[in-house]
Amino acid sequence: MYKLHLIKADSTKEIHDYKVKPTFEDMYKHIECNMIQISTAKIPEMSNRKDGYTDIYFDEEYMLKERQPDINRFITLRWLEWLENTGRTALPPRVICGNVCVIQEVKDEAAWKNKESRAS
Repeated sequence: MYKLHLIKADSTKEIHDYKVKPTFEDMYKHIECNMIQISTAKIPEMSNRKDGYTDIYFDEEYMLKERQPDINRFITLRWLEWLENTGRTALPPRVICGNVCVIQEVKDEAAWKNKESRAS
């Protein structure tokens, strides 16, 4: 089972369940785009890795579209942490805008629910 975490630009979060790993087709509607960019961020609560890093999926063309940037502060802070921790850099503007998806594989649904209830 997989959890698709959707982190919206206003920092609200939704979780969608999938029996198989979500595809780009599944994420387009959540991210509200048709071209996805992948990067990494440090989000331990959404990661299965010991270092807390996870892939993030977002609109590759967001800044090219004619709209006001809607900075996703939750994701941007965690992405900047990953950049700093790994000695990477990014071109300006160093922000991630819009909705972002994170895919998390869940092997034990009961343990995951217990972990979530303790975190709340």
